[in-house]
Amino acid sequence: MTITKIMSVILRGFPVTLTLLLVSFILASLLGVALGWLYLRKNGLLSGLARVYLGIFRGTPPLLMLLLSYYGLPVLLKGVGINIDGWSKMTFGIIGLTVGWSAYLAEAFRSAYLAVDQGQLEAALAVGITPRRAFFRIIVPQTALIALPNIENLFIGLVKGTSLVYVLGLYDMYNDASNLSNQTNGIYQLQIFIILALIYWAFVLLIEWGFRTIAHRYQKVLG
Repeated sequence: MTITKIMSVILRGFPVTLTLLLVSFILASLLGVALGWLYLRKNGLLSGLARVYLGIFRGTPPLLMLLLSYYGLPVLLKGVGINIDGWSKMTFGIIGLTVGWSAYLAEAFRSAYLAVDQGQLEAALAVGITPRRAFFRIIVPQTALIALPNIENLFIGLVKGTSLVYVLGLYDMYNDASNLSNQTNGIYQLQIFIILALIYWAFVLLIEWGFRTIAHRYQKVLG
């Protein structure tokens, strides 16, 4: 079996991998920002709920989150009269990855926010800048820049995490490679998985280049 043939089979699953990665990361980032904000609130109840959420889902393996999403969520919602049996496997995969990575992203955003000198906010308020403007023009840009390395690591981690959706029967790159290996009775197993590893590696190199470019331009904008 040629390298070209192996790559063509594996890359059939790339659209699924890419969709899982991008949609899950966007949703996890939005949820992570909300959780980080709740964590930092002075309201003991809201902060406590955010801490419990982060504690549970940061300590739960991603594979288990996917299984709970696919098998547990329909049962849980049926208990309150909501039927989601018609949802696609892709939807459950996105939910599982989103919930799991949102906890890690929340911690990345929270720690980055705390690393910014809050004296800058006080100084801005002292010269008449509104709290909202000071927050979004001074604190948020610095928070984003500080969080960027952790966000990059989590994004790369999610690339690898998408391969776990094989347990749901989704045909991503990993599942296509595994099926190809089984179809050839394992004869080309080593070649198949080496090529798969190289594809993931090339994808991660592209992501690293993208984040370096973003960070470089962002730093220039901030001066």
